[in-house]
Amino acid sequence: MGMMVVLAMTIIQRALGFFRGIWFCRLMDDTVVGGWAMAFDFIIMITPVMLFGMPGSLPRYVETYRQQGHLRSLVRRLLITSIACGGIFLTAMVAFPDFFSWLIFLDANNRSLTHSVAVGVLSIIAFNFVHQLVSSLRQIRIGSLMQFLQSVLFTVIGVAWLMTGGGLEGLILSFAVASLIAILPGAWILWRGWGGLPASDSPFDAPSMWRRLLPYAAALWTMNLLSNLFEMSDRYMILHFTGGGEQVGQAAVGQYHSGRIFPVLLISLATMISGVLLPYLSADWESGHREAVVERLRKILAAVSVIFTVGSATVLLIAPWLFANLLQNRYADGLALMPMAFVFYIWSSLATIGQDYLWVSERGKLVGLAITVGLIVNVILNTLLLPTLGLQGAVIATLCSHAVVLTGVWIAMARCGFRFDLAMILITLLPATLLLGPVTALICMMLTIAASSQLKAWLVEGVDIGVAKLARRNRELQFKL
Repeated sequence: MGMMVVLAMTIIQRALGFFRGIWFCRLMDDTVVGGWAMAFDFIIMITPVMLFGMPGSLPRYVETYRQQGHLRSLVRRLLITSIACGGIFLTAMVAFPDFFSWLIFLDANNRSLTHSVAVGVLSIIAFNFVHQLVSSLRQIRIGSLMQFLQSVLFTVIGVAWLMTGGGLEGLILSFAVASLIAILPGAWILWRGWGGLPASDSPFDAPSMWRRLLPYAAALWTMNLLSNLFEMSDRYMILHFTGGGEQVGQAAVGQYHSGRIFPVLLISLATMISGVLLPYLSADWESGHREAVVERLRKILAAVSVIFTVGSATVLLIAPWLFANLLQNRYADGLALMPMAFVFYIWSSLATIGQDYLWVSERGKLVGLAITVGLIVNVILNTLLLPTLGLQGAVIATLCSHAVVLTGVWIAMARCGFRFDLAMILITLLPATLLLGPVTALICMMLTIAASSQLKAWLVEGVDIGVAKLARRNRELQFKL
């Protein structure tokens, strides 16, 4: 029952995020949307990097030190370290607002926006620390409630603010307020249970703790840095390499943001699937059932490729109507780039799920290598294509860089024993058919399944499992009645 509640809150949260994105684009012009996209990305992605992975270490070590009776000492030191790192960074933002304003908005004379971003960073530091600690203590429902409240409150406050004529600074502060209020359930559960934590009579060995924690935090920090640089590089390249000044650059980012509203939902789902799948793959791997890991992952990757491609084609069929009515025909460039955005987000989804194999086989560093190569390709191609092709060139560069990352993940998986055959090649190429149009993509999907006996067998197996589960659920309902 608890997991169903968590799942329901997650689904509602994703729906609210989609609704919020549509209304933000509807209530703001593309220049302001671009400014908001840059501010939000900076707040979310800079936080784990500037804290050097310290709060991210909590899920790994909370249970260890709780059993030893030293959890209070661990949390106290990580909290002090996080406050110190955050304080240094925020001091830099206040001391050098012109630089950060130029970095985030390409406008060196907007200090008030920079100060708003600093408040947003402070709020997300507090939210992430409490959320990580609550989740590490296996209070999953409380952690999900925090995220749910943050999403609901920001949607309500943010949309209300914009509908009353508010601007970008207030929108950023609305996010900060929503994040701080959403901390309350986690803070309450921690305050209530803190006194009941086991306490040890032995002294706490702080040097030993740091020797154990710092390598893990450093590895986590490196992955966060690479992933966030790769994720943010396209927007920053668009902002800083699009000619015409900050207004043109922010408008281009706004158009790019509108074209990602639908596709970004796919990577959100893939991240959730990856997180749910990893413990099961780890259990099979540690039990010696490594072939079962390969087969399960192959089936899931095939299902994700087919379902995401069909869903994307369906959205592309109705996208012109959606952009005309919901977004008032103000984001033509976003509509034009959407097919490519769907392709590279499906590829990113496949890489996100596929890399679970590298983590369970303890080859996670190869993921970082693939992302590094993709980042280099993205920067080089953006540098070459943006001045001549504009926004279209940036999207092409991002598409190619995601293809490089996915190829790197596939090669790493194959070298670690994953079976890569014709079926895997087909599910890799299938999303690219969206570039030929949604109808063509749907036809290619059917032809792909018809041409591969492996894919047909998986499809039949999936249908049989679904029918069996539906029949069992109907019998259970009839029995209850």
